Amino acid sequence: MSASSNISVGQRLPLRIERLVFQGNGLGHLADGRVVFVPYTAPGDEAEVEITEAREDYVRAKLLRILTPAPGRVEPPCPYFQTCGGCQWQHLSDASQLEWKEKILREQLTRVGKLTDVPVSAPVAPLGPWEYRARAQFKVVAGGRLHIGFHQQETHRVVDIDRCPLLDARLNRLLSVLRRMRDPALPKLFPRLREVWAAVGTGTGEAIVSLFARTQDRAAIRLLFHRIQAEVSTLQGVVLLDGDPRQHPRFVDRHGHGAIVEQIGAHRFRVDAMAFFQVSGLAAETLTRLVIEGATLTGIERVMDLFCGVGTFSVPVARLAREVVGVEASAAAASDALHNLRTNACANARIIHAQAEQALPGLAQEGGWDLVILDPPRQGVSGRVLGTLLEMGVPRLVYVSCDPTTLARDLGVLVHKGYRCVRLTPVELFPQTFHLEAVAVLERR
Repeated sequence: MSASSNISVGQRLPLRIERLVFQGNGLGHLADGRVVFVPYTAPGDEAEVEITEAREDYVRAKLLRILTPAPGRVEPPCPYFQTCGGCQWQHLSDASQLEWKEKILREQLTRVGKLTDVPVSAPVAPLGPWEYRARAQFKVVAGGRLHIGFHQQETHRVVDIDRCPLLDARLNRLLSVLRRMRDPALPKLFPRLREVWAAVGTGTGEAIVSLFARTQDRAAIRLLFHRIQAEVSTLQGVVLLDGDPRQHPRFVDRHGHGAIVEQIGAHRFRVDAMAFFQVSGLAAETLTRLVIEGATLTGIERVMDLFCGVGTFSVPVARLAREVVGVEASAAAASDALHNLRTNACANARIIHAQAEQALPGLAQEGGWDLVILDPPRQGVSGRVLGTLLEMGVPRLVYVSCDPTTLARDLGVLVHKGYRCVRLTPVELFPQTFHLEAVAVLERR
């Protein structure tokens, strides 16, 4: 083993950053050939780093200082950057972020999906680089003093923030109201408060606040509602939730309404406090446009919308197709989707409240499907669902993805088993982060 291989934790050394990789880290190489992953670096940086983990095949390090900055490096405007874990790329110019997101998507297609000839379109960037998020999930430590913000990267420590530059100004206003509450302060009302979810309807301005706290604190939500509404007149409701925020939270109680309304183009959508919705109404509108373009509907098609959420795609597609069936596992979202079909006069559409794996076999037996829309969570589509879709041989698929790795995996299965990806459009919905949305259109060969 060469002397250069004797790398130990805590050692400092100079490193040139060559490129960016999925999840946002910069990548360089040691003299012995091992790769080094360093957060908050840019391609072309000459940096001094400190080793934090040394393995036989790779090394992790933290950035100590920039010796020579890369051409694409900019000054991050947020004082919490590199402490708060919400952003990874504030130090990169907007153009550099887009360039590397597209490169990483192409790399995942090749490495994970074994796909080398997918036609990737120029990225679509509908949102501004700041104040674009209309939804936030604040982490809370409600001890003697309120700590509210976001987790530090790769930890559960809450970074206390005054405002976030990614948030819609109305969300920052809500955050300020919660932080400034006195007599009683928020920790007095909810001593075991763990998270606060806040959302604003981009097109309507309606706001809602949800709290993960104890069931016995339900009496406090009425007071909180009136405290917030005195400063945010568009507040629709305060909702109390229980359970794991990541695993199907349980509704406990509410004061006011339990949902807000989003306006997307000509359609209005009720969105429950526990239902998933895109980062903003503008983001949802952009994805809807790309889905409609990829669907190429003529009015005679039977369409299946898997993971349909609150009906964001089902409603506009129903106006252009003969029949639409949406499938959604979340009870709150499925209820919203049914409501939204009714209020938008989509009599030719219905919603099935079930997991896609449960509903798809029965729908497959009906036969005659012309299009399937897929908008799965970050983990992508299960092998069981992909297998059923391949057996069905649906002529056209439109796949909306929020994770390049699982998208590449699923496209690899579909393309190698009889589909052709005719278009893949990257969509920049999360500036300052490594996250990337994409819309793929596939045709049966």
